[in-house]
Amino acid sequence: MIAAGGTPLTDSSHGIGTCCRERAPAFANKELEKLVDGVLPLYAKLYGQPEVTVSAQQKRGLWHAIAKEVRTLGLYNRGSTHCRRRWEDLRRWVRKICEAQLGKSSQQRRGARRATHPGGGVPGPGWALEGCTAVTRG
Repeated sequence: MIAAGGTPLTDSSHGIGTCCRERAPAFANKELEKLVDGVLPLYAKLYGQPEVTVSAQQKRGLWHAIAKEVRTLGLYNRGSTHCRRRWEDLRRWVRKICEAQLGKSSQQRRGARRATHPGGGVPGPGWALEGCTAVTRG
């Protein structure tokens, strides 16, 4: 492109290529194992069991610690937000598979969760896996 004064516009002068970042590589199996091993012991703190009260700042600190453990593998510099989002993706994926195996819709699951967990709160990490054979660790 040529600007009004006759000088060529470079990519950086009008923003082409400056808005987009390179995608991070997919999580390796070792990273996923480290992520799961880091989250499960802290599940009650991260997802608000009624008997455990943790501030948002403390939860961010927990996610930073989990990300630090994932980074110790040295495969990629994963941040806490990246790890948290990947964990949420994994949870959603497991629920979807288990619902398909058990023949339950998400609305039925929510109703069952309310019935089995009175007073709100979040059930433990294995609640979506009860009766589901989709995910096994070996």
